Amino acid sequence: MRPSRNSRNIDEEGNPQDKMIEQLNRKARYLFAVWVVGGNKTVLLNLKSGIRERPNMRIAWLPIEMYPKDWITRIPPISLLGVWRNSAATWLRIRPLERELGGFDAAYYLGYSIVTFLWRFRRRVPYALALDLTPLWAARNELWYALPKFNPASAASRLKHVVTRSVFAQASHLLPFSTGVRDSLIHDYGIPSERITVLPPGVDLRIWHLTKEDIDARERRKGPVRVVFVGRDFLRKGGDLLLKLAGSKEFSEVEFHFVTDSFEGPAPGNVFVHNSFQENSPELIGAYRDADIFMLPTRADTYSWATLEAMAMGLPVIVSEVGGIGDIVIEGKTGFLVRPDDLDALTRRLQTLVEDPRGRREMGMRGRRRVEEQFDLARSTETVMTLLKSISTNGGRRKTSYR
Repeated sequence: MRPSRNSRNIDEEGNPQDKMIEQLNRKARYLFAVWVVGGNKTVLLNLKSGIRERPNMRIAWLPIEMYPKDWITRIPPISLLGVWRNSAATWLRIRPLERELGGFDAAYYLGYSIVTFLWRFRRRVPYALALDLTPLWAARNELWYALPKFNPASAASRLKHVVTRSVFAQASHLLPFSTGVRDSLIHDYGIPSERITVLPPGVDLRIWHLTKEDIDARERRKGPVRVVFVGRDFLRKGGDLLLKLAGSKEFSEVEFHFVTDSFEGPAPGNVFVHNSFQENSPELIGAYRDADIFMLPTRADTYSWATLEAMAMGLPVIVSEVGGIGDIVIEGKTGFLVRPDDLDALTRRLQTLVEDPRGRREMGMRGRRRVEEQFDLARSTETVMTLLKSISTNGGRRKTSYR
């Protein structure tokens, strides 16, 4: 009996049936590289938690510090710029991981700077890129802490724009945290909308859980109303504004709890500082659970992980409307949005919540439901894994045309 045309093709291509079966049974190999700065550390922890129990895949985790100390990062001119240092450290650390796994089928990156100069690797391995900002979006939003020396009109910045645009264009898919960053990718960098999915980081609701007993205990608790602030960068996050409120006569009976390792200023008797709580720790979760209100009068932020955690714990939130925070909070429903440095607005909003226990509970519950519906780790992780499987299966084919 003559072999079928299909079987002849398999033989001619050197890909016999047993090899095909071996490929089908082989575990998928994925790289997860994350620039570990700010809230990205929690994103990394949550990704590991969400993916840990998945079968039929091998994962290589690659955290890149804000200031990597690999030998290559100390060589000029690499040592001069953060983007160069981050990319060089990523390149150096990827090599042994790739040898260990025998290559990667796809990659997930959080932060464009860590892959800016991985030219060959980006061409070889299809990737999804998650990001909380673009340079032009950050400049428009005056996010000076993210890009302190960025001037869009300078020659250096124009060159950076070309290089950054190539990173975005080569990605099989882009996963911005917010709608503002999505719009920047489309209008500033010419990325087709069909290659973009807004995907905020997910909260692990298995540990950030809230029961009816927790809510009832919060309402039964005797004593002053408790306000919690969570932020490493005390001044940028507006901690000094809350200190002013704490020292005012009208809030002298309110407790202010600061979860930060950079507290500055005298602490009145109604101020409590917690400087050793770690990400996703029982102590941190307890700080939210024991509070009545969350406040973050931040002056500059791309997003707000702490606000998501507070909403997950059923707290009404008062937050500055900067960066992508407007995507998180529904004004008047799950919290209040205020302008940066608007002490009068902070005072009015805090007075409203202090005087209205029932309103606090209703607003907090709406926030919890919003996190369950829009910011659940299980849902965001499933989206990432489905996407990686898709781009590895089709070889990451993508258009690279610019506008």
